[in-house]
Amino acid sequence: MWTDALAAWYEERGRHDLPWRQTRDPWAVLVSEVMLQQTSVARVLPRWRAFLDRWPAPQDCAAATQEDVLREWQGLGYPRRALALHRVAQAVARDGWPATEAGLRQLPGIGAYTARALLAFAFDADVPPPRDVNLGRVAARAALGVELHEAKARQLDEALAASRPPHVSAREHAFALFDLGATVCTARQPRCVECPLAACASRARLRAVDEDLQAASPARIPPVGANAHTEKKPPRRQPAYAGSMRQLRGAVLRAMLVADPPHTLDDLKARVAHTPAAAREGAVEEALHGLHHDGLLGSLTLGA
Repeated sequence: MWTDALAAWYEERGRHDLPWRQTRDPWAVLVSEVMLQQTSVARVLPRWRAFLDRWPAPQDCAAATQEDVLREWQGLGYPRRALALHRVAQAVARDGWPATEAGLRQLPGIGAYTARALLAFAFDADVPPPRDVNLGRVAARAALGVELHEAKARQLDEALAASRPPHVSAREHAFALFDLGATVCTARQPRCVECPLAACASRARLRAVDEDLQAASPARIPPVGANAHTEKKPPRRQPAYAGSMRQLRGAVLRAMLVADPPHTLDDLKARVAHTPAAAREGAVEEALHGLHHDGLLGSLTLGA
């Protein structure tokens, strides 16, 4: 099996000190999973504890206003995650936690990954590993011998479903795969000399890149995935945040959430003028409309 020796590696090298790995409380696990979507562990660590100190159970968060939850979320980005989390809290406070993947996926903003993460990490269910980009990359390379963008979702799920040794829990196995992808089998500079997966189908190809990195500047090394077996290109990176509409939306949302929000459009424009995208004609109005459309402003309106 391609995951042979992974459990032993995780026992010695895993990130066991991450606080959300020391609980099986589904609310605490969910908050960590939602925060960790597109946000680094280092940024999440202090915010996860602060959020749970304020709202230690779904009932506490459900009783809070949407505006308070969004204020607490500021700085983590992608505020729609906070909105979904608040709505999940309301649903769970009302009806309790669903016991199945299908039931969990009926909760606001909960997809296949988060549902399986909850089942594995909070409910100790015997489920396939919840596939995120790290698990997908490890499975693509180690089981299929390709880069992530070259593999089909079905292939990745099948490889992951068959990857757990019988003596390892679904919870610990998923954590081990996460840590391998985050710290060793990384996207651009995999450290194959440190990898415990001797049966990795990409070992020879990636180890050559790893060894070249030790002997040359990274600028001389072709990107991982640029090999003779494919003409596909990796997906493009997300556009820069600075100067983007996303940055402007964040500035508008922050301005609307303060104790003394703007009462006119001109006042709002003045408060977000430091944001480059605000200089474009109609951009502030577009951001404001988009926030209302997404439900992020709730009852907050100019002049309220």
